[in-house]
Amino acid sequence: MARAVSADQVLFDECIEEFYYNQNGSESPKSPQDKCGYLLLDFSLKETIFTEHFSIEPSYEIILPGAYKAFISRVNLPMWAENSLDSHLFTLGLASVFSFATGRPVKAPRDGYISSRELSDDALSELAIKFPVLSAGPGAHHTSISRETLTKMSTNINEIVNLLYSLPYDKYKKFMQSIRLVHLGLNNKREDFGLGYYLLVSAIEPIATQAIKRKTVAIDNPELKKWRELAKKDPDIQKIIDAYQQELSKNRYISKRFVEFVLRYCPPEEWHYLEHPQENLAQVVKEMSPSTSIDWITSKRWFEIYPSDLGIDEIKTILSDVYTHRSKYTHEGSNPPHKTIYNTDRFFTTEYIDNESVGRDSSKLITLPKFELISFIAQRSISNYLKEVSQG
Repeated sequence: MARAVSADQVLFDECIEEFYYNQNGSESPKSPQDKCGYLLLDFSLKETIFTEHFSIEPSYEIILPGAYKAFISRVNLPMWAENSLDSHLFTLGLASVFSFATGRPVKAPRDGYISSRELSDDALSELAIKFPVLSAGPGAHHTSISRETLTKMSTNINEIVNLLYSLPYDKYKKFMQSIRLVHLGLNNKREDFGLGYYLLVSAIEPIATQAIKRKTVAIDNPELKKWRELAKKDPDIQKIIDAYQQELSKNRYISKRFVEFVLRYCPPEEWHYLEHPQENLAQVVKEMSPSTSIDWITSKRWFEIYPSDLGIDEIKTILSDVYTHRSKYTHEGSNPPHKTIYNTDRFFTTEYIDNESVGRDSSKLITLPKFELISFIAQRSISNYLKEVSQG
């Protein structure tokens, strides 16, 4: 049961419950005169995205001061989300799914009052200030998307929604919790890179520990058999063995399970599906001027590192380091070692860091996965495991 008054604050468990498919609800999107909700996007949506249960209409573009804009899309809600107090909970859940499926930051209103009013100029302004989008200058969002990008978005959204709705509620809830963490990671990247990075890795962890059992990565001590033979003659040795095994049982091998999960459900040979940072721009230019091609901007440059350039042991080390950086943020508040937030490299960035093992004045060059690659790995690995679970 949701709170009577949201008080401009989100309890996402309410959204998880409201977004879940109610089989007593309608099977088609609501008509325009019926109750609706809104999504706040970081790009201009030119065409309606249809799903079996709801639809997302083209966005209103609101001009804000400076180089900022807002993009507001109406959501035609399914029957089960039409309650005047709780309709915003559906769109908050949808915002997480939309963000997860598209890899873009998305927001939704934290209360349902706006959905019961006409979308006047005042109402548009009220929504616009909730998610101002930088549309020009350094760090600007790509607010124009190609038709190819839109098609991929629509396909991915439909696939994730259908997979989620195919699950019993308990399994659906676990996936929605991780999907929410991916969403929060994308939304917080600009506010705090370290927090966004931490949230992406944290999204993978609970699914990884569910999919990869501890015993599959636990290391057997080759000396244990010898110790047990000695323990047959010395009870004190048996006590030491018992204490050792009890302490060993506390090790959940989370880092190893994290790495194994990624290698199994988003292996490096699939990483090439991550779009180049300039891919959408190249597509937009080609659609506007078919005779003009700037495909060269998405080509690999001589200094770039691609997954195919790395051995499996190097990739395992990189993934293990990702989890280590996440743990240091959790326990020490220290950020990952990235110094470059944005560049046009596709997969990795390289940074010099202090090498404490050889002295303070020394440094070493390390390879770090870009935020976009970690986001892609989170989305793809969780989606692939979701498909496996949905198939029973």
